Amino acid sequence: IPRVSGATLINLLLDLNQFEYQGWAEGDVEQALRDLQTMIGNRHTNKQLPFSIDEEAIQRVMGYVQRGIEKVSGGEEDMSKRSGKNVAPEKMIPCLFPPGTCIHFYRDGSGIDGTYVTCTFFDEIDVARTMFDDHLISSGYRKIFLNMMRDFHKDDHFSFERGRT
Repeated sequence: IPRVSGATLINLLLDLNQFEYQGWAEGDVEQALRDLQTMIGNRHTNKQLPFSIDEEAIQRVMGYVQRGIEKVSGGEEDMSKRSGKNVAPEKMIPCLFPPGTCIHFYRDGSGIDGTYVTCTFFDEIDVARTMFDDHLISSGYRKIFLNMMRDFHKDDHFSFERGRT
């Protein structure tokens, strides 16, 4: 699982650039118009609204929407002219090499342990069932650091709120 890095952000932008959103946007607008048409109903049942939306009005608005989206997106022809070719740029391979000294905390069967690792240790991440809980502040990191401080101070009653007892 890649982490957020420069390569990950570039890949996100490439994915967004290649996403064909025009059909989805048109569908969203048409659905909103049809929902509005249903809400308004006809003039006989909803007397406070002086207008109604018929099929012709929906099609007319959709024509405006389609032309507007095409103008904003630049159309398919402009997209290939801007990139200079019809092939999408290659994605980068994300990797994570955190700076400094790394301590990897892990479950060892009877509790949680930690060891110094090289920074390249995190170029891949193994997914485990306990991973989500391990990375929450209160049940994961706080518990790990509390146990470390209790071991360091040789005080089973150490707490961050009170300091050493």
